[in-house]
Amino acid sequence: MNRITEEKFEGGKLIKIRSYYDQSKQKMLDVWILAWTLCGLAILSQVFLTEDNDLRRMILIFGAFWIYFEYVVVKAWRWRKGGEEQIFIGEEEIRYGRTYYNRGILKPYRKDLLNKVRTIENEGNSFARAFADSYWVIGGEKLAFVAAGKVIPFGMRLSEKEADKLMKKINNFF
Repeated sequence: MNRITEEKFEGGKLIKIRSYYDQSKQKMLDVWILAWTLCGLAILSQVFLTEDNDLRRMILIFGAFWIYFEYVVVKAWRWRKGGEEQIFIGEEEIRYGRTYYNRGILKPYRKDLLNKVRTIENEGNSFARAFADSYWVIGGEKLAFVAAGKVIPFGMRLSEKEADKLMKKINNFF
């Protein structure tokens, strides 16, 4: 399945990279979100039923962590369903952004301040790599460019072949 599409416009070219989607992993993610939500709500409901202030404090601390991971997983779920990376290559600038269901803002970068696109090496320890490659996290960028000293990663979960092809295509515009 080809996740990369290209559209030509009068002012340039728009490259879209659809999010990685695996039906069987998505079903497991759906079940996990449902179980996480129901269990978290059940535990948080105990805040109103207990008289013990120490237990109430502990439940509220648990609730802070629970809300954070709920946010991360729901964001990843949304990304898998309708997210895509968009790169617009124009005459004077390149615009990049992540969109959900075709809604989002592409941030502009001046072409004269950009370095060529390069591959990102798998740096870091094995736990960090495993975490970044997990299905319930948005990540796994394969390519990057440097704009005014800041690294802009993109190309999430592309195969080596797709990443090389996209890198060559974008670098031809520099």
